[in-house]
Amino acid sequence: MPVEYACTICGRAESQQVDLYVRKSKRLRNDDHRREQSTDAQTEQGHRWSHRMGYAVREVWKDIASGFKNVKRSDFDRALHALANGQVPALWAYAIDRFSRKGAEDLLKVIGKARVIFDMDGLDSNEPRDRRWIINRAEEAREYSEGLSRRVRDTKADQRDNGLWVAGRAPWGMRISQNRILSPDDDPFASHVATRTTWSRAALVREIFRMVAEDGASTREVCVWLDGMGIPSPGGAFWRHGFVHRLINNPAYAGLQVIQLRPGRNEIYRDDTGAPVCLKGTALVTLDRQRAAQGSLTKGNVTPLHRKRDTRTKHLLTGLLRCEGCGRSMPMGGRGYKYQAAFGGRGCQAIASARADAIERYVFEAWLTRLTGAEDDDPIMIAVSERWTAHL
Repeated sequence: MPVEYACTICGRAESQQVDLYVRKSKRLRNDDHRREQSTDAQTEQGHRWSHRMGYAVREVWKDIASGFKNVKRSDFDRALHALANGQVPALWAYAIDRFSRKGAEDLLKVIGKARVIFDMDGLDSNEPRDRRWIINRAEEAREYSEGLSRRVRDTKADQRDNGLWVAGRAPWGMRISQNRILSPDDDPFASHVATRTTWSRAALVREIFRMVAEDGASTREVCVWLDGMGIPSPGGAFWRHGFVHRLINNPAYAGLQVIQLRPGRNEIYRDDTGAPVCLKGTALVTLDRQRAAQGSLTKGNVTPLHRKRDTRTKHLLTGLLRCEGCGRSMPMGGRGYKYQAAFGGRGCQAIASARADAIERYVFEAWLTRLTGAEDDDPIMIAVSERWTAHL
């Protein structure tokens, strides 16, 4: 009896296996005109191709990262490793530029050793006539990326020297114009009922600098004050000491151009003569005020950052339950799984909830019944066996 493999997406059995590699450069909103083909859309296209050609999808490798920059693409490396080690005979990619923009460097690792399909380009490494085209197209993608990177780098350098804001997002408490000029965000943001005071983001930033510079407040005391006033943090939850510390040390608030030489740390940008470059627009605080606040923090008012939070799934059905009324997820909350988006202003005509102990017991018993009643050649049984073996 020929061996059949279950597709990990739909469970359909096929005689061969293939991995899918999907990639996009960055996360963008659905309405952003720069939005690329989503990884979900690439996955669906690869899934359809697989069954059309008699393949079952074994694994979907996904990266949200540049294909040109020297950044670590974990799933890309795993996909190549699986292909080179014979774990899977074929790899599907949406297009050559989605696979890599480093030219033939990455392609030569697998071309000739296994089958690689570039769907949108209509190229297959199993076809001898396509191999030269694949390498040529890869080199063209690399040359295009190098030229684009050089143009963007030169444009940003010119904008930075001219005092324009080149980062995508303005510092909290400021806004950015279409001409890339920063100005204070003085629109009403939050109100404190007890004191009948309305705060703008810009006013809050000025008050933070005043508290640290004049009152000697620590980052912890600033966070306690903001949370006590009911001021929403940039992330929507509680204020963090690390954010306040980075805010105090961001030169942009004092009207100075910044550059990130190290991830997450803004430093003063200097021109070719070594002089600091001033940003166009209006500064939120004076340079003297910022230096006074920074001096206060160096005297021991910095609260250490918490350790990195453990974001691994803690509940059995996290990410698996959906509200029947609107189709959105039902995360764990309190003693059960609940549709939480309604509290954020999203409407739903049939808000769902379920006690954790009851729904988890029901799902477990249903899964156990399905598994124990399955035949040996059932696609579900095959998929479970493969995953169990992979974890041994």
